[in-house]
Amino acid sequence: MKRIQSLMLLLALTGCSGGELRGVYSDELGTTAYDFRKDQRVFITVLEITVAADYTTHGDDIIVTTPQGTLVLARHDDRLIGPSGRVFTRQSNG
Repeated sequence: MKRIQSLMLLLALTGCSGGELRGVYSDELGTTAYDFRKDQRVFITVLEITVAADYTTHGDDIIVTTPQGTLVLARHDDRLIGPSGRVFTRQSNG
C-alpha cells in the first residue's frame, strides 16, 4: 500500500511540474529550432542565425524573453505550440 501511495505522489508531482524543459524542439521544415538548457537559457535558431534568450515556465506555458520581445509557447507532451499554431516537436533531450 505504501508503495502505491509513493508512486501516486510521484506521478502527481511530475504531472504538476510538466517535467524539466530541456532539449531541442524544431518546426516541421527545420527552419526554426529552440534549444532549451537547464540554466533557464534557450538558443533560438532561425534560418541558421542563432540568438540567446532567457525563459521561464508557468504551468504549461514557456515564456521566452529576448531583447526584441516576449514569446509564449504552450507545452503539449513532446510538442510546443507557438504563435499562429506553429508546432515544434522535440528532437533531442539536450
